[in-house]
Amino acid sequence: MGKLRYSEVFYSVQGEGRFVGVPSVFLRVFGCNFECAGFGQERGNLISTDKMPYFVDPKADKNHPEAYKSIEELPVTPIGCDSSASWAMKYKHLQLTETIEQVQQRIIDLLPNGKYNEKEDIHLVITGGEPLLGWQRVWPELLELGRSIGLKNVTFETNGTQSLQDQFIEYLNGEGSDLHITWSTSPKLSISGEEQFDALVPEVLVDMNKVINSHLYNKFVVRDIDCFSEVDTFVNAYKEAGVKLDAVYCMPEGATFEQQTLTAKGVAEACMKTGYKFSPRLHIDLFGNAWGT
Repeated sequence: MGKLRYSEVFYSVQGEGRFVGVPSVFLRVFGCNFECAGFGQERGNLISTDKMPYFVDPKADKNHPEAYKSIEELPVTPIGCDSSASWAMKYKHLQLTETIEQVQQRIIDLLPNGKYNEKEDIHLVITGGEPLLGWQRVWPELLELGRSIGLKNVTFETNGTQSLQDQFIEYLNGEGSDLHITWSTSPKLSISGEEQFDALVPEVLVDMNKVINSHLYNKFVVRDIDCFSEVDTFVNAYKEAGVKLDAVYCMPEGATFEQQTLTAKGVAEACMKTGYKFSPRLHIDLFGNAWGT
């Protein structure tokens, strides 16, 4: 029986990409290979990660008398990664470590009538952190349990840098081949603070295309028209490597509703000029990007 360390599991509607508005269970795992400290900060003038709001907040210290007791209590941070608690070791004490059967039971408790397919199909979204970083060994077990209660659609929200393990591909093309897998890849542009050398790994997406019942799309966080030349660089590199992309979405940078208001119109207009698809971030509009939504 495998075990999983994760930040949260919750039921909401998808806010980004291909399935905006679809009711889904979200499972957010712990751990990531990126920090994305650049989001919300001026290019070339970044503060260091250890000075980010989520690191200097005194209540993030588990020994503080008013320390946060759960992920849901954490505030939304306007700069850096908006899901930092799903990878920062400072928040490790807020994570849950459970068997896959225990995780499945939490999912069942969230689902209407305990099933994925009671009326229309409810999706499972596995996100992070980075869900392909170290956890691929447990996904076949979780997905098999999901299939027993009607699971059909699974989305992996990934940064597109972690190679698929052969055993995982074999499961998806074998026992799990009736599942519809969506690879929602969000490559990190320079505004994230990450280097293109680390963020652009076309061979990973080549392997994703090998999963027979799957779709693959890019979903870039962009700030302004200047970001779109980088989007072109990534998309062209993927296509030159033979990657089949079903769509390319661009969505506005901003962890808060106020930040979204400043960038969304400009990003939409840039999408109209370049031909890329615009993606909203519906969960920010509806729920303010709070944890558990």
